[in-house]
Amino acid sequence: MKRAETVLGPMLKQLGIENGVRLERIRNDWPDIFEKSISPHMFPATLHDGELLLHVESPAWMQQLTYYKKEILRKLSSYAVTDVRFRLGRITKKKQMLEAQKPMRTLSPEEVSFAASVVADISNKELKDSIRKAIEKSLRADRRPPGPR
Repeated sequence: MKRAETVLGPMLKQLGIENGVRLERIRNDWPDIFEKSISPHMFPATLHDGELLLHVESPAWMQQLTYYKKEILRKLSSYAVTDVRFRLGRITKKKQMLEAQKPMRTLSPEEVSFAASVVADISNKELKDSIRKAIEKSLRADRRPPGPR
């Protein structure tokens, strides 16, 4: 029995998608590779021949991260990353990563009833559903402890 990587690796390279697959693996593992205090401030943008380009959200973070370049490379070595470059850029997946880390809670019957009562007088069904879903999503994401509001 062979490891999947030994079989798939050459095939991915032959298809020319090895870097893309490795980059996506890094992106998926991003919150687990680095501490929660650092990972939201940088994000892997591109990967080419072992060189990873990281978008960084501000000049202050770029300066700070240059001091940790060796540590960053050490943590990414298992992904065959041999060099890292930093560039100011938008952290496009930052919000999605943070939301993925936060479990969404289940709404209480009172909260579901509240959302329904807010939209009760709206006659347009699509608009009514959209607003109700937005209210419910907002209530689910609320990080305050349960109790009177």
